[in-house]
Amino acid sequence: MDKWGNLMLGAVTTVSEMLAVGLGLPQTAFSERMQRAPQLLAPTGSELQKFDVGTVFAGFHYDLNFLTIHGKSRYPGLFIWLKDGTKQKVKVPDGCLLLQSAKQLEILTGGYIPAGYHEVIYTEDTKQAYEKAVKEGRVPWRVSSTLFATMRYDVTLEPLGIFATEEAKAKYPAISAYDQVMDELKPVSYTHLRAHETGRNLVCRLLLEKKK
Repeated sequence: MDKWGNLMLGAVTTVSEMLAVGLGLPQTAFSERMQRAPQLLAPTGSELQKFDVGTVFAGFHYDLNFLTIHGKSRYPGLFIWLKDGTKQKVKVPDGCLLLQSAKQLEILTGGYIPAGYHEVIYTEDTKQAYEKAVKEGRVPWRVSSTLFATMRYDVTLEPLGIFATEEAKAKYPAISAYDQVMDELKPVSYTHLRAHETGRNLVCRLLLEKKK
């Protein structure tokens, strides 16, 4: 688990530096702010035989962190929304990773790169893949290996560089990463936390439940 998490964190760090250069920012504008942050490694699994078409595994939402990176899931079911509101089925090629923009990146770019909305549901494609797996004697679990890369809690989140326009600064007033995370978590309550600290400060799993 540590090895996989560190590989994904390394990939996110590389992408963050490529992104910074592409946006006209210093190469380490993002990666330096990620150092010593509580990165969250949160693999999830769903036992498909207990569900059927239409089941929502993760409802329509955006992520509160900086960038989210996924390994390819064993089964389909992930959907994203494009800027024009189009719902798009996600297909990750073999050997590739998927990255999604999240809220902290939206703030740092003044909305230029918005947090991506997405959901995971049990579809007909999921069912067909499940039935095929059962016939072939493979594990009928949908597993998603996900790392939520975030900014260090003492970092001030505000539009950077060319994105720091008066309009953007008014829409995204400066806030610490800690306060931003706490604000996002106000609608939920912690129900279970199992943490495993490593040299890169990876947190293994955090489950959240909406307040009644």
